[in-house]
Amino acid sequence: MTDIEVSRRERKKDETRERIFKVAIKLFRDRGFDRTTIDDITEKADVAKGTFFNYFPKKDAVLAYLSETRLVAVEENAGAMLAATKPTADKLVGIYEFAATAYEEDRDLSRFVINELMSRAFAPNEEPGVRWQKLVLDVIEGGRAAGELRGDLDAVRAESLLSSVYMSTVYLWLNCNEAQFDLREELRARLTLVLEGCAARKIAP
Repeated sequence: MTDIEVSRRERKKDETRERIFKVAIKLFRDRGFDRTTIDDITEKADVAKGTFFNYFPKKDAVLAYLSETRLVAVEENAGAMLAATKPTADKLVGIYEFAATAYEEDRDLSRFVINELMSRAFAPNEEPGVRWQKLVLDVIEGGRAAGELRGDLDAVRAESLLSSVYMSTVYLWLNCNEAQFDLREELRARLTLVLEGCAARKIAP
């Protein structure tokens, strides 16, 4: 198979995935998530059920797709990010800021997706959650080793707190009309506040 044929095949796969995703989201909006079946999605998207499962192992995975695409992009740049000569706090904030840009691309769609994800209580041990956690933990551990973060810092707890701040800020930006603020600017301010408590320093007895 030539490079051109491979490229064409990959492009077709991407187009099919996007079509399934957009059809599914429209059906979720119109009928509700629980009332939409995989058969409904495949019929509207004009694909076989097997094709659906090639891209989305379960119906819930459609909702995670927006975040998944951003996660893949972050992972692809993780090596350069970890090697960058800048403070650990900036690396951590940068990860979350970059992920947040996905929600800015289509605010209405993002609102629907994050509301469904949060209402269905996606567990952190879901595969994307595990990958995200490992990425952040690697940065935190690097910061501890470099003496930038407290030696007694519980890395898992710190990641959970940072990710909670991230999700709550994105949720507030998407859902509260009164919350008129720049998403990335507010995210940086909140995460920086948390990271100041993680910085290496003596704690008063």
